[in-house]
Amino acid sequence: MGESLETAKSTLERVMEALRGSSKASESELRDLLTRLQAARNTLIQNERKIWLRTKAGKEMLSDYGEASLKLLGAVESGSGLEEALTEVEVQAKRISDEIRKRSMVVT
Repeated sequence: MGESLETAKSTLERVMEALRGSSKASESELRDLLTRLQAARNTLIQNERKIWLRTKAGKEMLSDYGEASLKLLGAVESGSGLEEALTEVEVQAKRISDEIRKRSMVVT
């Protein structure tokens, strides 16, 4: 689990560095992309210690998140499909957030 989590986090960091070094987007577009990317990355950082991430479902989610992160890195490097790849990373981050919300509900 730790490896896939760390891989996804480092991949997203590399994506952020690549975006900052890219001159293809305007400053406002770049700021928007980086904000969206940081929000998706924060989902991992805030929840990396959750015990349920060690379960089968958690490992699958982390694996999907990692794959989406790698696709995003490829899109940034190739210069095409960036929006779709970023949306996929956001979808995976939302899946994790939704699962966290579901698991933290208090039964009364």
